[in-house]
Amino acid sequence: MSTAAEKTSWRWQLEQLQQQLGEWLEVRFRSDDRDLNFDFFPKWLWPLLVNLVWLALAGLVFWFGYRFIYPYLQQWVVRTKQTTSEVVKPVQVFTVNELLAKSQQFQRAGDYTQASRWLYLAMLQRLNDANLIPHQDSRTDREYIQALGTIPIANVGEILVSIHEQLHFGNRQIASADFDRCQQAYRQIEERLTVAP
Repeated sequence: MSTAAEKTSWRWQLEQLQQQLGEWLEVRFRSDDRDLNFDFFPKWLWPLLVNLVWLALAGLVFWFGYRFIYPYLQQWVVRTKQTTSEVVKPVQVFTVNELLAKSQQFQRAGDYTQASRWLYLAMLQRLNDANLIPHQDSRTDREYIQALGTIPIANVGEILVSIHEQLHFGNRQIASADFDRCQQAYRQIEERLTVAP
């Protein structure tokens, strides 16, 4: 016989609830119980009802999945379109004369910083055209200085590269005297490349 403490513990109460639930289910689904036998439904209706319930559950799962996954899917599609559009954009290549003209245009406007940048780009294009230092988008200013060390114009080329480095990473403005040094360095590069066989 159980004691009073056993009858009030949560474990005993849980066992009683399980037993009562099991007995209730047994009574409800007993096959000889005529009240709960669903004979009033036609036999063809049961498979239809089961399929409709499964279809409703599948629709519910699909709807929840769509609501939670769609925003992430939409962001992925936008990112994919952006990366493909960035890849498709053609890179505009200027000739040395066009780059020099841009530099002179900024020089006349008094913007020596931009004029120096375009002069630097003209030097890189000139070295590329002379097959001395080919273009590489990933190449840094330090790598250009190293590459300049292998050709006879290293000392004057370094002037343009170092000023460009100060402009790009130091965010400083160039005075007209510094731009004159850049122009002089570019002229020397041009003379040496023209004289070289």
